[in-house]
Amino acid sequence: MFKLAIVSAGAAVVGIHSASFFIGSEEEKSFISRVTLEEHCDLEASAFAVENLTNGEIRPFKYGEAFIRAKESDWLKVVLNKDFSAIYFDGEKIRAGKQVKVVQNCSSETTLDNIFESFNDTFSSD
Repeated sequence: MFKLAIVSAGAAVVGIHSASFFIGSEEEKSFISRVTLEEHCDLEASAFAVENLTNGEIRPFKYGEAFIRAKESDWLKVVLNKDFSAIYFDGEKIRAGKQVKVVQNCSSETTLDNIFESFNDTFSSD
């Protein structure tokens, strides 16, 4: 009878531990994402930054790379650096990963024209 009680208590402990393991595994762990930028634009790579669309964190690119905290369910987006906050730029959006590469193309017909038009609107002396 005593052995049965010990075995039952051991099974209960293992069951509780297993249940907490599965419940706790639902929480996503964050990691530092290494984002490499390959840009085909007339702007310097340092003019760009990466934004975590879930929490709003923004990190600038330095030497074509940026490091930002993310989770696998997060989306990252290429934005212009904080120094260009008055200018609208619609960059590439990618799913977060531990190491991701994003290619940003600035076609002269659309994106670059929009950037310079925004420059003119912002700094014009009307």
